[in-house]
Amino acid sequence: MSEQDRTTEAADAAQQAAETAEATQQPAYEAVQQPAAEAQAANAEEQTAKGKKKKKEKVKKSLGMEILSWVWTLLIAFAVAMVVRAVIFEPVRVDGHSMDDTLADQEIMLVSKFDYNSVWFSFPWQSNEAKENAPRINLFGNPKQFDVVICRYPGRGDTNFVKRVIGLPGDKVKLENGQLYVNGTAYEEPYVNDEYRKGSLNTMDEYTVPKKGDGFTVHFEDNRYSFLLNGERWSLSNSVMKCKDEAGKALTIKDGGRTFVYDGKTYNQDDQEHAEELAKLLTSISDKSFTVDEDYYFVMGDHRNNSNDSRSQGAIDRSMIIGHVRRVVFPFGNWRGVPNGLEVKTN
Repeated sequence: MSEQDRTTEAADAAQQAAETAEATQQPAYEAVQQPAAEAQAANAEEQTAKGKKKKKEKVKKSLGMEILSWVWTLLIAFAVAMVVRAVIFEPVRVDGHSMDDTLADQEIMLVSKFDYNSVWFSFPWQSNEAKENAPRINLFGNPKQFDVVICRYPGRGDTNFVKRVIGLPGDKVKLENGQLYVNGTAYEEPYVNDEYRKGSLNTMDEYTVPKKGDGFTVHFEDNRYSFLLNGERWSLSNSVMKCKDEAGKALTIKDGGRTFVYDGKTYNQDDQEHAEELAKLLTSISDKSFTVDEDYYFVMGDHRNNSNDSRSQGAIDRSMIIGHVRRVVFPFGNWRGVPNGLEVKTN
């Protein structure tokens, strides 16, 4: 073999050995590269998770913000509840026996505010006088004759009473031995137990219910005063009479006629120090023409012998009626509708 051939053979052997070594080393390199890639991917996922966690931590509210959120939610819920009670409906519990046998003591009634109502802008902690002097808004319609209503009385603040509307504005109401007459018409009143028609409380002289636009006069003579409605002697009782003179000055008479408020100034009969001022006022307005500024309603309880109502309180103005009793909802066994105007017949 020549020297050239041996050199060629040695070169081929060296090339073959190099290729074999390269083939042997390639898998080892790939094996090293694969764990490195997996570690890099895991690290990326860990960084992403940390980023999300940080975002969540940033969104998390502080304790103060959480409390504020709850307070705000409760305030909204309270406001919604107040609106519902003011203009849609309200449950009211019967307290007493003045509406026997129509409504029993402790029954719970559903009172509609959507038929008609009066919203008082007052607060529970205010005095009765402050509540009654608070602004009021009459909403929707007006009561109908013989409707059962929730109402309030002068001097009693926001205390609720349940009564039946007997006389509408302008009506003449009379009781004679338990028989009801309105404008001369006798009414059957099937909701009144015959036992409740007996006694002195079931006889009452004819009473005129004031209506807006009626003429009203105060007559003062010999240190005594009386009231006239449309020129006829009229009993104020505990009504709050609201009227205006021809100049538009407001006159309010309340507390059974002991307090006069004229043109924004108050005069009280019990205030002996200012008795002369009251006398001067009564002299100045005596026989002066006033116009009734409100519609009034005459209400009575169905238990005629056990009811504090317009027979002693006098008529109440429209803003004193705050809802229409529609149904008894509790106890559940007594669930029923409440007889209103359509169930009353004339004799």
